[in-house]
Amino acid sequence: MKELITEEQANLIILLLSIAVTLASLAVGFYQSSKLDKNQRKLFWANSLLCALVGPVIWIFWQVYNSIENFYGLDSLKALEINFFIAVGLGAVFFALFYFVPGWIAVKPAAKRPK
Repeated sequence: MKELITEEQANLIILLLSIAVTLASLAVGFYQSSKLDKNQRKLFWANSLLCALVGPVIWIFWQVYNSIENFYGLDSLKALEINFFIAVGLGAVFFALFYFVPGWIAVKPAAKRPK
């Protein structure tokens, strides 16, 4: 029985997906940043760069996923468990980044000086 896609095709698809996510995030950042005022632009660029970071993470996770599957075997529960915890960990890291980074970057109003 012939495979639907080969391993090389799957690697190429993931590579193109990771490049597309990065470039699309940066393109939206460039396009939309001119429409925002200066205070919002900084926060918007932080979110755009975090989204652009997802692209390389997709590629790295794919390589790690394949390495684990090749070592333990495709039908191994141990490999499934390891990959599950890596995916949940990455999700938690990006959730934390998207949650906390805007608070770190947000422009705080100047404190009033006592008279």
